[in-house]
Amino acid sequence: MQYLSKLSLTVSSQKQPVSPVARKRLNLLRKLELQIQAAEAELRDEEFLEEIRKWVRGEDGEREQITEKRPIRKWWWQHHTGAWMLTLKDGAKPLPLLEDKNSIEIGEISNLVEVLQTVRSAVLAGELDDALEQMVKPKGKPKTPAGKPKG
Repeated sequence: MQYLSKLSLTVSSQKQPVSPVARKRLNLLRKLELQIQAAEAELRDEEFLEEIRKWVRGEDGEREQITEKRPIRKWWWQHHTGAWMLTLKDGAKPLPLLEDKNSIEIGEISNLVEVLQTVRSAVLAGELDDALEQMVKPKGKPKTPAGKPKG
């Protein structure tokens, strides 16, 4: 035991459950990294493609994993006033930042990367946890499947 006594041992497992809010936060951080890379490419007038892996059946019927490149859906857009806006998303749904606001005004497109990095810092600091918690909350009673009796 002379070697093990030199190590710092803990009670931990890779399979420890992660809270739904923490899972949403990690997913949002992953997506923000992609948006930052895409914004940097946009400022250089390049196209940014993300690599996705998917399973397909080959001609012989065997499943194989392939890698494809596809463009990402940008979270920034230009308002009719000419200002650039940023809407954070959880899937296809916009993330509510305040009770009635869900977009960030960037101003010029050159500020985009800086704003995205500020948002990433806010997510890391836990400032958007309340908004993420709203996205996790169940929306009401689950519906019973058609043809199944209640109770």
